[in-house]
Amino acid sequence: MRAARLHEISGPLHLDEVDRPVAGVGQVVVDMAYASVNPLDVWITQGNVGVAGANLPWTPGTEGTGYVDGRPVFVRGGGIGVMRQGLYAEQAVVPSDAVEPLADDRQLAELAGLGVAGVTAWNAVHVQGHVVAGDRVVVLGASGGVGSLAVQLAKATGATVWGQSGSPDKVAGIVAGGADHAFVAAADGLATSLADFAPTVVLDALGGPYTAGAIDALAVGGRLVVYGTSAGEVVTFNMRTMYRKGLTISGYTGLVEPADQARRVMAGLIEQLIAGSIRVPVELVPLADAATAHRRIVDRQVTGKLVLDIRAH
Repeated sequence: MRAARLHEISGPLHLDEVDRPVAGVGQVVVDMAYASVNPLDVWITQGNVGVAGANLPWTPGTEGTGYVDGRPVFVRGGGIGVMRQGLYAEQAVVPSDAVEPLADDRQLAELAGLGVAGVTAWNAVHVQGHVVAGDRVVVLGASGGVGSLAVQLAKATGATVWGQSGSPDKVAGIVAGGADHAFVAAADGLATSLADFAPTVVLDALGGPYTAGAIDALAVGGRLVVYGTSAGEVVTFNMRTMYRKGLTISGYTGLVEPADQARRVMAGLIEQLIAGSIRVPVELVPLADAATAHRRIVDRQVTGKLVLDIRAH
């Protein structure tokens, strides 16, 4: 069977022919249909997270959809793709408790891209951001997988939502995805772009200089939620600005979230997706192009969610 595998840390993924896996005790074999491509998968192949470096060749992939004995399932958790081999393959052996049965297979591609992005967005909006009706919310990186869902979830609370992008080409898609307004701004122009809006909440997937700009832009008593650092891990900002405004800064990562909590959130998101109250903008990429998908994540050349079509040739 085919699998996209890493042969050296920070190297490219290769499409390999490998033996079909055999399930052990407490495991099942999943016939994979789709696998989500997440920044987490890239960090793992760079050796920043997980155990890939000690277990080469390594198959990435932390979430996806497929079939067990012909029945559709969602697959996530149990250390898949982080502490054990992942889902970028035609078949994968996973812990039985990492498999969630689905009612049907009509939305497998969208469901494959919902997990990490959806749970992150939900926590950023509801748990860390405490977004409610009347809030003025800015989503940085609003065209991405998490950002596009954060826009939808924040808008559903009754908040006014603006979405930021670094590219004019993505503005129309952000508005079509539910934002009240979309704008283009680099880090050094962020505060100026938001001067009249005075956001009460900023959801920050970018980090670096954007975080400093968000602190300058936030209204008194505002909340800043950070869940990514694609623009830089090191942040310099004026502490006096932060405390004189009475700002709250919090962070979210799924790496420390209790599994049962993530499972509850995911179940709710699946219900919303099936009901049509949220949508996942998916771009399908053949398994053979997994290396290209990872490069696009690094280069920030992604709109919505990249999902590997495992069965495409």
